[in-house]
Amino acid sequence: MPENFKQNMGSGDLGFTDLFGGRRVPKTHRRVKLNALLDELSALLGLLKTGVKSGGLKTGLTAAQAGLIKASGIIAGAKGDLKEETAALEELINSVSAEVKPPKRFVLPGAGETEALAHLTRAKTRVCEILAWELKAKAPAVYLNRLSDYLFLAALRTARK
Repeated sequence: MPENFKQNMGSGDLGFTDLFGGRRVPKTHRRVKLNALLDELSALLGLLKTGVKSGGLKTGLTAAQAGLIKASGIIAGAKGDLKEETAALEELINSVSAEVKPPKRFVLPGAGETEALAHLTRAKTRVCEILAWELKAKAPAVYLNRLSDYLFLAALRTARK
């Protein structure tokens, strides 16, 4: 294990962690909570990728994970925006929406394991978006809104016929 990694181990044992710029905050801080949820969301996206057959959807999910890393940094206080990532999601949305039929009624998850996981991931995305709006983190909130749209379409795309 690298020495510098070892030096940081246990530094949160008193219930505090660092944000960008070295500011220490309680682990119960809303920004830390949202970043924990974004980490969980990225893990769900990774799990979803394992069940996706389409290379295009898989590539989109990987790109979404990269966008979440950037969003997490912004939530923690790093400078930056998500304009390119949001625009890329909009392109993915347009591409997938051309492949799926719009539902005629409310969609109940469960047509298949991957489809249900896509809906679960979408639901977690919505929770993250709500918290981003609470923090007035507009760029991450808008990105998460688009990601939710993409995941809804991905769920429709992966549903069994």
